[in-house]
Amino acid sequence: MFLETKNLGDKKVFDLVSDDFRYAKALDSFGIDFFLHYNSTLKDICLENDLDKNSLVGYRISMDESFDLDLETLKSSPINLVIEYLKHNHSYFIKNKLPYIKNLISSLSIEDKKYEFFNDLKFIFPLFYEDFVDHILEEEKYIFTYIQNLYHLDDNVKNHAKIFFEMKSISLKDIAEEHLNEDSEMSGIRGLTKNYSIKNIKNLHLKVIFQELKEFDNELEVHSNIENHILFPRALELQEKVSDDIRNLSFLN
Repeated sequence: MFLETKNLGDKKVFDLVSDDFRYAKALDSFGIDFFLHYNSTLKDICLENDLDKNSLVGYRISMDESFDLDLETLKSSPINLVIEYLKHNHSYFIKNKLPYIKNLISSLSIEDKKYEFFNDLKFIFPLFYEDFVDHILEEEKYIFTYIQNLYHLDDNVKNHAKIFFEMKSISLKDIAEEHLNEDSEMSGIRGLTKNYSIKNIKNLHLKVIFQELKEFDNELEVHSNIENHILFPRALELQEKVSDDIRNLSFLN
């Protein structure tokens, strides 16, 4: 449930974020690290940073507004639109979500001995981030480009010849099966954090990290489902159609 905005200015940042962890991201978007201002009220924060409280609250409210296309709409959309939607998600992950989580983790204090996995999290997440970005860029450069080439193929015989050689170098079927069967990129972090459980976590900074990681994991699952159950099946159908067209052209020639 969204936090009531009445008398919000008098709330301390610690209480504000405890009640609604997304306020940490809202503050971050205005250049404010919530964990450095636990005892400041929202009113104080706004005065110190020449910030309009309504702008901050408005930003937080906007985070609940979803502009995502539903799966049924994506199923009936042209495959190039599906790809553009996935690329938009990639950009959001790389430029927004993950840098924020990375900053939260790198700023995490490791003085509290109750949480022995602090160092592990600090070590693992940057490696995950780097691998994830490399995976996304490779996927866009090779797989998405190949599928888009299939989609935009015209009747030019030279273009059919070019795509024929691409088919020989890219096994879309193997890629789709591997993508479907591979473990989630987040499986290691999920195990380290015990499925992001905050049951015994008192450190607010860590609670926010766990909740952000869980939210990202959920977003990533939806993203993977779109690839596995919409993009790849339709791409394979498209590839088969193009293969038939090439065989027909070869027969006619």
